[in-house]
Amino acid sequence: MLGGSLMAKRAAVVDRVEEAHSMLLQGYSCTAVMAYLAQSKGVSRRTAQRTIQQAYALICEDIDQANIQRTDLVAQAIHLLVESARVALKQNNPGAVVGAISQLDKLCRLGMSK
Repeated sequence: MLGGSLMAKRAAVVDRVEEAHSMLLQGYSCTAVMAYLAQSKGVSRRTAQRTIQQAYALICEDIDQANIQRTDLVAQAIHLLVESARVALKQNNPGAVVGAISQLDKLCRLGMSK
């Protein structure tokens, strides 16, 4: 009886990780994925955070297996952030511009070192 319960629990964890993995790949933010898991799966925020960490580990594993160069990913991320800032400027959304530039700063270490 105990073994069946443990297997069901593991299956639920795998299901949550796969769902989080899919959502992250679709471009959902960590906050959105965490809120979704907490609401739809009834897990705590901490459990949702652990699930997202496992999903990120899967993404890293996918990248390693695909032999994608880190510079390629950084270039794509830079392009996406610059494009996001451009769209936000066009839509007169200064908060989104600041957010995109802030992320670009973290990614490229553009600011002064502390």
